[in-house]
Amino acid sequence: MQLVVLSKKGIAETYARQSHCVAVKKHEKCTLSRPDKKNDAIPSISSRLGWLVAACLLPGIVVTALLLSYNYVREREEVLRDSAATSRALLSVVDREFAAAELTLLTLTTSPLLNRSELAAFHTQAVEVLQRKDLDNIVLIDASSQHVVNAKVSFGQPLPKTTNSSQLEKILKTGKSDISGLYIGAVLKTPMANVSVPVFRGGIVTHSLLGVLLPNRFQRILDDQYIPSGRVVTIFDGVGVVVGRTAEIDKFRGQSVTKGLAAALVTRDEGWLETPGLENIDMFTVYSRSATSRWGVSISIPKRALITDLRQSLVWLGTVSILLLGFGLLMAWRMGGRIGHAIHQLTGPALELAHGKVVQIPKLGVREADEVGQALMRASGALDAARTQLQATSRARERSEARLRGIVDSAMDAIISIDGAQNIVLFNAAAAAMFDCPAEQALGASLRLFISEDLIALPRAASGIDSSRNPESGVGLGSGQRRSGARFPIEVSRSKVVDGGDTIETLIIRDVTHVQAYAALVQSNLELQQFAFVASHDLKTPLRAISGFVQVLERNYITKLDEQALMLIRRTAGAAKRLENLIDDLLGFARLKSEAKPFVPLSCRVIVDEVIQMLQAAIDEANARVEVDDLPTIMGDRTQLVQLFLNLIGNGIKYCTADQPVVRLAATRRESDWLITVSDNGIGIDEKHFQMIFEVFKRLHTQQEYTGTGIGLAVCRRVVEQHGGQIWVYSERGKGSVFNFTLPLVESGSNPP
Repeated sequence: MQLVVLSKKGIAETYARQSHCVAVKKHEKCTLSRPDKKNDAIPSISSRLGWLVAACLLPGIVVTALLLSYNYVREREEVLRDSAATSRALLSVVDREFAAAELTLLTLTTSPLLNRSELAAFHTQAVEVLQRKDLDNIVLIDASSQHVVNAKVSFGQPLPKTTNSSQLEKILKTGKSDISGLYIGAVLKTPMANVSVPVFRGGIVTHSLLGVLLPNRFQRILDDQYIPSGRVVTIFDGVGVVVGRTAEIDKFRGQSVTKGLAAALVTRDEGWLETPGLENIDMFTVYSRSATSRWGVSISIPKRALITDLRQSLVWLGTVSILLLGFGLLMAWRMGGRIGHAIHQLTGPALELAHGKVVQIPKLGVREADEVGQALMRASGALDAARTQLQATSRARERSEARLRGIVDSAMDAIISIDGAQNIVLFNAAAAAMFDCPAEQALGASLRLFISEDLIALPRAASGIDSSRNPESGVGLGSGQRRSGARFPIEVSRSKVVDGGDTIETLIIRDVTHVQAYAALVQSNLELQQFAFVASHDLKTPLRAISGFVQVLERNYITKLDEQALMLIRRTAGAAKRLENLIDDLLGFARLKSEAKPFVPLSCRVIVDEVIQMLQAAIDEANARVEVDDLPTIMGDRTQLVQLFLNLIGNGIKYCTADQPVVRLAATRRESDWLITVSDNGIGIDEKHFQMIFEVFKRLHTQQEYTGTGIGLAVCRRVVEQHGGQIWVYSERGKGSVFNFTLPLVESGSNPP
């Protein structure tokens, strides 16, 4: 569209120059009049008009042809520049995928489970990480190329050796992270790429932790982009193998890029070239390769798409020019006087047209002049339509800029742009919320008010398609400062573009406080568990000594002590025993999470039968009855489920004043889980205590009324929650209680042990 507009504008300017030239000649050398056989000046005027027609048309034709050629070159350069910017933007998205994967893997390498070689628990942790969708698989490989942990394979199943041993050798040798090319995985048996990081023990690389990225992840990056029709965008790996493509990806995935592009990648990481594409069509190909991952993005534009408009315009220009030239020369001799007068009448409208005005020309009485007038009006209409189109394009650009502003303002990360003097020129809503500073106050302020000096001086690596556009980028960790003065950890991704001498720099800032807080919470939980184990051992030793001394006193001095002394001895022994039971219960509560095992299919009926045998003495003593309906098979940990049913059935027998305690177990299948109920005819619970009873140490009765430590129901809640369910109670004092909990459905095809 732009090419046609320029062509019509050039023709209009040519007509204007022609009319002005004729008018000047008229005033300088002759006076035009209507033809008259007796007027000897008419042949001279006609001759001169003929030469003027030729002299004015030919330069206009040449200039228009030059303008068309220049417009083609400029349009081609603009398309290439836009394509280069798009390829760099897509490449940054690809690099962010790798960076996010590497960050996730590096976080996993710090897992204490990995340091203690607790591979089963580490497998569970890796499966949980996969649920965040940052990676498609996580694999731990030892130095012998053997898969040790594969998140897509149940722990304990046989695992193969890696099919990418060269990458493993590189990791073991350099101790640095690496990004692979496309290859066929040993387990998934499908094309994939990966990010691999070293795992150190004692300063030596012993394993490689590998995060798998499937090609569909990169294909989605292309699917989310708006790509003009006819253009082909390709994502390729470090050795030039196609990973993602906007056209015929199933046909070309796994193939190498064209020979021309492969040769260009050897010498430069960014540029453009003319080469046949994979479809053997002549293309202009713009490419960019990452300096870190060595992956790249290319955008191919069919050459014929750029030259079609030029060819059509040149043919149209040549045809019209020849016709106009021949017609003008022929008619100039016959209608010199009338044309001269008509040209004089056309001078004003032509000049108005040259200034962009819409003109209306009446009939001039000369066919040639009328034709020129009609041509001027057509040119005027075309220019007006072009202006309307340009205005529509401008409005579309404004809408696009508005959408971009909307995206920037709705971004979750803070986005700040600064000028060459480090002063803020853009401050989005997320930045205002992060730094607790309104945008109107931040604009024009120095960047140093919000981020630390080490991030301002962040080193960057430069690259560019030409000397007029040199983008620079860098990523780093540091600290930010809110308006109140509070500092917090941030991650900054920074890019810089120099265009026409103006420096534009953009920072994408992410608050990583929650990441550090999560790591600190994990470490704190581990330390608390270790403290519980050590404390339980250290407390039991003096308790056993106290119990032993009290037993010696009672055994050896029973005849020498009065009844009060003996009562105190017995109370001391009872207190020591209760304290020892409390320590055991606390230790069991702490071990529920730290010693969790992989879930396997289990029959609840088998577990309940085992619990009934364990409680048989208490059942006989209380003359109790346990009724069991059909119970399901679920996925779980046998030890934890035994503890769950042991506590619930035992409580139903213990907290009962009826002549015969009755405990009944039943199950109901729902859409996504099992609802299991344990009901009794015991003393019941007041509604205000429904939530409190599931907390640690919360008891409703004294030791004299009912013995216990107040941990049993807290253990039940933790067991149910670790199995992905919920537990709650319905009860009424004096009428018994109904404990309800849910457990997920077991996968079809699993057999209980």
